[in-house]
Amino acid sequence: MSTLTELTKEVINSMEELINRVQSVISSRVVAENNQIAEIHVLADNSRNAKQIARDVQSVLMAEFKVDVNYKIISVAQIETSGRFFNDERIAFTNLTFANNGVNLEATVTLTKGSEIYEGVYKGVNTERNRNRIIVNATLECVSKILPEDHNLILEDVDIYSFAKKRIAVVAVTHATPQNEELLVGSSIVKKDDGEALIKATLDALNRRVISILDN
Repeated sequence: MSTLTELTKEVINSMEELINRVQSVISSRVVAENNQIAEIHVLADNSRNAKQIARDVQSVLMAEFKVDVNYKIISVAQIETSGRFFNDERIAFTNLTFANNGVNLEATVTLTKGSEIYEGVYKGVNTERNRNRIIVNATLECVSKILPEDHNLILEDVDIYSFAKKRIAVVAVTHATPQNEELLVGSSIVKKDDGEALIKATLDALNRRVISILDN
């Protein structure tokens, strides 16, 4: 494991706060020795596979802190939950299409939540890097239609990393209201299509928060 970050108490607290935002995570504890992360203990619900949770922890620490963590030091303890997060409550990816005139690229993202269908559209200059931002912004436009008007979603960063011999899409989104703001981070392994992975990473960041907001 390598680190480019000085592991002060404040940095460790920030890491734990970030890990706690990973889907299914309830709480976490980062143990550091000699400016190296020695152990990461995660308490999670049983809605996701423990290996996927550990991979997401690796991804968010790399994306935010440039810290490469060996999965062997991440322990995930899972507990039974009340079954609150049913599949039909989550926002799910349905379709992604593009319109390209050579200069501008327009992405249309279709998502479903239960029996409801939502569509988001976003256009931007057609460059290789901007393509990823266009896809995520179209997804955010879509999710914004589900949330109350005073909840705003702002794309902070998006990239696709080579990690653990896989390509992983990582997305960071700020959720802002008149009362506060928070950074939400999600990830998804690229299996077939970059665009689909970017959308799923965005939903990985947002789904828990959206359900929480709508339940209140």
